[in-house]
Amino acid sequence: MKVYVVDASVAARFLLGEDLEDEARAVLEGFVEGRYDLVAPPVVVYEVGNALRAAVARGEVDAGEAREAFGFFLRLNLGRIGASSDLLGGAFAFSIDHGISYYDGVYIWSSKMMDAPLLTADDGQLEAAKGVVSAIHLKDFTLN
Repeated sequence: MKVYVVDASVAARFLLGEDLEDEARAVLEGFVEGRYDLVAPPVVVYEVGNALRAAVARGEVDAGEAREAFGFFLRLNLGRIGASSDLLGGAFAFSIDHGISYYDGVYIWSSKMMDAPLLTADDGQLEAAKGVVSAIHLKDFTLN
């Protein structure tokens, strides 16, 4: 089965009404239907949780909706990429060498270690991944 590493810019769109929401929901539907597998490093849980908390703070969703959405996200049971020292150290070095956030480095390095394409809606992360891993912008995702 084809595997994709998904970052928080995509995973948060599973839950929040943002640009590319329809594309994100199509990705989620394909995962739920078993057409491919989605995996992510542990940081995705923290980033998605923070995105929901921020949406509550901005008044975009109420706290109850955010709690329900976060529970749904956890129940999706995305494949978790273990936080090995190879992943964490490699991502750290990559982030320093490429002048990107450690968070972005973790997703890119996870993709490299898994030899799986990275699926992102983050233009900067997509640019940083070029030449390192196969990376696909959410707006360009089609099931191969």
